Amino acid sequence: MTGHATTRPATMDREEATRLYLAIARLSRWMRRQGASQRGDLGHGGMSALATLTHAGPMRLGDLANREQVAPPTLSRVVATLESAGYAVRTSDPADRRASIVAATEEGQQIARGLRSLRTEALRSRVERLTPEQHDALVAALPALEALVGDDAA
Repeated sequence: MTGHATTRPATMDREEATRLYLAIARLSRWMRRQGASQRGDLGHGGMSALATLTHAGPMRLGDLANREQVAPPTLSRVVATLESAGYAVRTSDPADRRASIVAATEEGQQIARGLRSLRTEALRSRVERLTPEQHDALVAALPALEALVGDDAA
């Protein structure tokens, strides 16, 4: 016997999974509503793509579609809306002229950062209503939540 504890995959029963799902879904809807007036006609998809470009930098249209988990034609329409608003630019990929590189403009980056800041402050204000124990539990859960989203954290 080596004395090492064996590890097993974490398990969650159906009720716990349902509670987690509902809490995350409600929180996500609440977060999307914060700053909705600043989004204008861009909608959630446009702001999400703009936030990804601001955080991750310029990328191929196909890579952005993968990150946003939408079909390339759908994302192409979203990017066209961002372009017409002056928030993104599309250029040819120098390595492959058939592909496009999309980048957030300076104005687009300011819009994305402003919305993120507004939402962060709204969330911080809401978290301040928690008891110290709830706050500590939420902070302790952050690594697990970050592990759940992996590279999607942008």
